[in-house]
Amino acid sequence: MYQAKGFALTAVPSFPIRTDGQMITPGELSSGFACPLDILRQLNSLFAVLVCHHAHWEPRRPLKIVIISDIHGNLAALNALPEHNFDELWCIGDLVDYGPNPHEAVEWVRQQTKLTVRGNHDHAAGFSVDPQCSAPFKKLAEDTLRFTRAVCTEEDLDYLRSLPVRQELIGRSTHFYLVHAMPSDPLFGYCPKESERWKQEAAEIHADVLIVGHSHTPFVRQEGKVTILNPGSLGQPKTGRPLACYAVWEDGRISLKEYEYPVEEAIRGIRRLPIPPNEQDALIGLLQTGSLPID
Repeated sequence: MYQAKGFALTAVPSFPIRTDGQMITPGELSSGFACPLDILRQLNSLFAVLVCHHAHWEPRRPLKIVIISDIHGNLAALNALPEHNFDELWCIGDLVDYGPNPHEAVEWVRQQTKLTVRGNHDHAAGFSVDPQCSAPFKKLAEDTLRFTRAVCTEEDLDYLRSLPVRQELIGRSTHFYLVHAMPSDPLFGYCPKESERWKQEAAEIHADVLIVGHSHTPFVRQEGKVTILNPGSLGQPKTGRPLACYAVWEDGRISLKEYEYPVEEAIRGIRRLPIPPNEQDALIGLLQTGSLPID
């Protein structure tokens, strides 16, 4: 596919406005950037005329989106993310709890990501409610939530409360639907890759790609016309390996990736958490093995 290089855009009455209050530039309109649906609706209401200054054409640059999820206060894994050349960075929720650096994780995500949706742990921290975790994680979540709320600033908690539970947008003619858990239960629903429930979930949305997190296990699954993508967990992977997980979407091609990071740095942080030693051991074992120790 090709695009014109060097054109001016004339629009009546004005350029559409981003959600951050800034005008969208002609260059952004031509580059095929990921565009939220509210902006697309603005564009549809405008009468725009493209005027090419010259007839020089060049191949369109691929759009590369890096997708992370379930950071859980693991700053060591965040700082080691090996991707540096990309167009957008998206986060599918759960910035906090379990790990030693919830404040730093929130700050990192706020500064670095283009889009972030709220996870159940973000919701719990922001509103001081139960994150509704499964039995093996219930006490771990309860105790680390107290730590999260103690060290996060009011600005951090405001940010977590402000995160949307769903996000829909279009980039390069692909309709994305982002949600932490699943469309029908965006914060708490648990649906592993092999569940038949994904058929109904995919059937009830209008999207090309459904991006979820929550299970901490990466997968790609096709349900009809909907591709379901889970990038896995960057901060607490449950893959049987101590490797941080993430995904890349690049013009329709999906790659599930994992990488080594300084686990010992995260372990030292967990040893400083104000929680019982047996809970520290459980969290450390999870980072080292990629699975929760069984007593």
